[in-house]
Amino acid sequence: MSFFIGASSGGFTFSIFLPAMSADLDWSRSTIVAGSSIAAITSSFSAPFLGRIVDKRGPRLVLVTSVVVLGLALIATSQVQEPWQFYVALGVICGISRSALTSVGPGAMVAQWFRRRRATAYSITAMGPPVGNVLLPPLLAVFIGAFGWRAGWMGLAALALGLGPIPLAMIVRRRPEDIGLRTDGDAPVETPADGSMPSPDVIVDDEDWTASEALHSGAFWMVAAGMALILLSPNVSMVFMYPYLTSKGLDPTGAAAAVVVVSAMQVISRLAFWGPAITRLGTVRRVVLLWGVLLLSATLLLAFAQSVVWAYVAAVVLGLGFGGNLVLQLQIWPEYFGRTAVGTITGMSQALQGLSSATVPLLLAGLVDRTGSYTVLFFIVSGLVLSGLTLHAMVGKPRRPARSSAPS
Repeated sequence: MSFFIGASSGGFTFSIFLPAMSADLDWSRSTIVAGSSIAAITSSFSAPFLGRIVDKRGPRLVLVTSVVVLGLALIATSQVQEPWQFYVALGVICGISRSALTSVGPGAMVAQWFRRRRATAYSITAMGPPVGNVLLPPLLAVFIGAFGWRAGWMGLAALALGLGPIPLAMIVRRRPEDIGLRTDGDAPVETPADGSMPSPDVIVDDEDWTASEALHSGAFWMVAAGMALILLSPNVSMVFMYPYLTSKGLDPTGAAAAVVVVSAMQVISRLAFWGPAITRLGTVRRVVLLWGVLLLSATLLLAFAQSVVWAYVAAVVLGLGFGGNLVLQLQIWPEYFGRTAVGTITGMSQALQGLSSATVPLLLAGLVDRTGSYTVLFFIVSGLVLSGLTLHAMVGKPRRPARSSAPS
């Protein structure tokens, strides 16, 4: 649920608003995309802080507060008249809540509740964004066409406030040990003979890293940088694919349909391929390399696309690679560094990813404004993805530094 709500204000959904807002407000593409970039930057800086709260207090407080803040921010976005208002509402306020809803909160929660079945759990949990991308873009394209972009933002606000706070408050718990359970649905912790509750303390695995150990490791920063560069392919495509296809001659409904193709492939591959692939290959590293190759191929196909047909072929390949996004970028951290400080570690990785996804699309939007062409844009992104793929191929699973005692 938090993934679905958090993704509703960004990605392909955001791209549906771009043409209508540009025409109505007479803003350039780069002016509007700057709002998304500011949201990514805000999300980047807030992610480590929120991750630390999740590690100490659990995800429920963070998730419930974030979804309420997101709903109010979307209402404010629907009323903007000037760019600075858009930047505050969508960029700052939405950005603060987005990292909690789409990475730090649910990522840490799954890591705490699952070990053996973690890949499958991430695959199911991460269905929120692709389901949203299947349902929302075509509905919003029609809705905005009939009622305007302001009504579109109000509709997303109603969705967030109607679906989010109550279920999250009722269902979310910090970790299974807190309520006498164990990971993966294993047999419950036995109640002591004196009738007292079992200790809720998590048993720290020998392979679990502390936040300090991970953040002082060069391997962590190499993995995080590689992931950030690979993720530029879907992150840039989400912003520019809809206007790119309309520039190729597709009508708005046809361009939205191509976005649905990407999202449908994302849904199918996330359940049928990426989760099982991690389980069968036994290590997330090999799957990340495959994921990077697919996203690189999709970006190159978009760069070379000279017809609508090739654009749709690229959409299919992009959707296949897209399916691995959340599964892999969340799964890799508990597999490499354990679950003791997974919220903080995930938050720091999201900071790096957010900075890259904020600055690169903004620079590329300026390039498109000057040249009117998307070809160079996709070639640049292809080079960056290849760099990330190469960097990740050089890094194996990090070895935790020796220490004399377990972390407190």
